[in-house]
Amino acid sequence: MAALPYMQLYIADYLADTMHLSAEEHGAYLLLMFNYWQTGRAIPKNRLAKIARISSERWGAVEESLREFFIDNGTEWTHERIENDLAAVRDVLAKKSAAGKASVQSRRNRKKTQAASGSNTCSTGVGSVFKQEANKKGTNKDIDLKELNPTHNACARASAPVSQPGIMQQPVVTEPEYLNEPIGKFSMMDDWHPSLDFRQRAA
Repeated sequence: MAALPYMQLYIADYLADTMHLSAEEHGAYLLLMFNYWQTGRAIPKNRLAKIARISSERWGAVEESLREFFIDNGTEWTHERIENDLAAVRDVLAKKSAAGKASVQSRRNRKKTQAASGSNTCSTGVGSVFKQEANKKGTNKDIDLKELNPTHNACARASAPVSQPGIMQQPVVTEPEYLNEPIGKFSMMDDWHPSLDFRQRAA
């Protein structure tokens, strides 16, 4: 397991419980507690001397003084206070992790809701426009053609003859058909016949 972020060391309680320990025993006890906290589990009995940095010859004497702070379950030494502190820290970390996951999920749900709301707003807006236009067409019976098709009316006005006040409109003169007949050489078709105008001019 990864090392925990901190270890609570109750100085007053520690000094009160260890007043009878020698400097060597103090050092061994602190090293055992630090390893216990860092690994997050009980210490195997076959590793006690090595973790405490005590030689095998000296460990027999030191072990008797430190045994009172631990619970010997046969294969490991457990420490009641450290176990309680570990459980409290793990509970805090689990709650923080759950809160973080819940926050991420909440943000995702909020984004989905906003996206869906934005899509519905756009669709409703378009539908409202068509609905308003339909209502206008259904209730307004006297609709001006200029409003329905202003482009068509503009083209019609451009193609219509312009009349000026005080000036009479001249009649449109249509040219005779014979003026449209080709002049000069042209290829004749087998079924070609002179028009009535040509026959009148030739007479």
